Amino acid sequence: MGKIRKTRTKRTVVVDNSDEEEELATDSKENAIQTIIDQLQAADVEEKYCGLQTFAIMIENSENIPQLLNCGLVKVAAPLLLDQASSVRNAAAGTLRNLSTVTMDTCDAMMEQDIMTPVVSYFHEHAESWVPDTNSKTKDEDIDTFIQIINLLLNLCESSDLAVKYLGQSRILDILPRYLDFGTFNADVVTAVLQCLFVVVEDNPAAMAKIISNAEKQLQALLGLEGEDPAIVLLKTLSAGVIINTCGGNITTLPTDVINRIMSILANTLSVDHRLICSQLSSTVPLRDELGKVEAPKGKAAQELESQIQAVLQMLNAQQSAIEIIANICSSEDADDKESSNSSDNDDADEELLENGVETHLAEDNLVTEVMEAFISLEMFDKVWGKTQLPASNVMLILKEYEASQLIHKRLLSLQTRALLCINNLISTLPIENLGGINGLYKIWVDTGKLAFKQDVESVHLSESATAVMRAALDKIKFRDNANSNVSSLFTDLALSDIEIMLTGIRECQVPEIRSNLIRMVGILASLLVNNLNDVTSSVICTITEFVLEQAHKENEVWVLAEAIDTLVDLYSEDETDGLAAKVKLVDKLAILAPILRNKARQQKRLPKEYKVLVSTASSNLPRFIKYKKGRISRL
Repeated sequence: MGKIRKTRTKRTVVVDNSDEEEELATDSKENAIQTIIDQLQAADVEEKYCGLQTFAIMIENSENIPQLLNCGLVKVAAPLLLDQASSVRNAAAGTLRNLSTVTMDTCDAMMEQDIMTPVVSYFHEHAESWVPDTNSKTKDEDIDTFIQIINLLLNLCESSDLAVKYLGQSRILDILPRYLDFGTFNADVVTAVLQCLFVVVEDNPAAMAKIISNAEKQLQALLGLEGEDPAIVLLKTLSAGVIINTCGGNITTLPTDVINRIMSILANTLSVDHRLICSQLSSTVPLRDELGKVEAPKGKAAQELESQIQAVLQMLNAQQSAIEIIANICSSEDADDKESSNSSDNDDADEELLENGVETHLAEDNLVTEVMEAFISLEMFDKVWGKTQLPASNVMLILKEYEASQLIHKRLLSLQTRALLCINNLISTLPIENLGGINGLYKIWVDTGKLAFKQDVESVHLSESATAVMRAALDKIKFRDNANSNVSSLFTDLALSDIEIMLTGIRECQVPEIRSNLIRMVGILASLLVNNLNDVTSSVICTITEFVLEQAHKENEVWVLAEAIDTLVDLYSEDETDGLAAKVKLVDKLAILAPILRNKARQQKRLPKEYKVLVSTASSNLPRFIKYKKGRISRL
């Protein structure tokens, strides 16, 4: 599959050798893998090093990875993290770390091949008292090995609960705090450890307790570092994130002066113009000549360019971390509120919440006063929104084409996606007046739509995060100013041609999360037209209704089906829609969907908690809604 048959110029008879060539290719790969295994198990240092280099090269082609894993190469290579030769340890650490970045499934396969035993042993044997020796010839190599293994540990823990369990049973969390001493270890080492702690401490009470006990002073010292150098900015930002995670995301448990300092650090980090620094970098990056070749700089120029690239990467990493911290602050407060409400009957609470179409409790009430005031006074929303905008297309192209700056190109795309996810949380959390009111939210919806539906969008993650923002903006518009004439006027001229791109997006979308966002979005748009019914708006509402019903019948994911049904129930909950409901035969069509929803719910029981709630709510509300609407339509 995907194989290209080579032209044989010296033969006049065409013969199909595809099976033979495929067999040869497979045999050749198996031979190469066996050679690697033999080299890794050799006694000679050069043999082991050569085997690890070949292993690393094969990883670069993702098609090789399943076979590499199936042959048990991780189990053979992992013990080399403890090899006596510094060069072998370094090569093993770099190769295994690169492998752990492929997918979560790859990390799971590495766990099955006992990757954690040598990783834990490395920290116990090599890191408990290690300090870089300035006189050692392998100092830089040893530092790089430590950083690579820290990153390997981070990736494994991010993908596997079992890795987190291994971590908790080891002494690693007692060892790592010593590497937060910025006077003894360089910025790269301290940064790597902070990045790891930022991940492993989150939602991990045992890890929180150890870091509070062993690293509180070091974290406070890092938080108070002076200077605006990108490396310092990154250290302060990560320290803020670790401190927040050590208190379970509940920032209110921290002293007020610490909260204020953290908020100031996040704001300062996001104040740096990422588009400007990337544009400045692109002007120093060498360009391709007419033959497509790039002449890399040499000597001092090469060192200056490498330093500039490193500084930009550090700043982008700091900004992404700041955005993730802000998003977590919003969501953790929201989660606390949800947990406290679980003790009451959810159905009754929902009815009370939306009684007479007005919310009695606003989402922004979940954020504590100190944090809310900081978000508003420091203009945090605007700063995060700025990170959703990429540098100019020519700058992006230059950064993408030059090998040394390709990682910056990837970081920019990741920063944009994370910023959108954070905006989604901020929209739900901040008061509507601090988002520019109804008109400001409408502009956010339009501008984000340009990102979500642009022709050259390649990232599924971008589409998902952008449609989530659009949905959140419309939700805010609908539920904060329901039946407001100003809202209705924004959408009065909405025609089918305006939403056709969204309908097309739903039809063609292969990602359930995006389909769900788009279905809910068109449903909200239709509901905003209910307050201004005329021939045009009625036609739009009916078309949207029939479209959502059609998609519901095609939907395989039960939670997306539930989203579609819930969308229709919300849309037609208003009594003004009785005539439209009769016109599209809504009750009969929903009655057909009811047993389909029940069957899929029985078949797809293993769902995340929020999806289970959605399915349960839709299953419970649908029969009652059908009965209610049927009675009203019968009286028309």
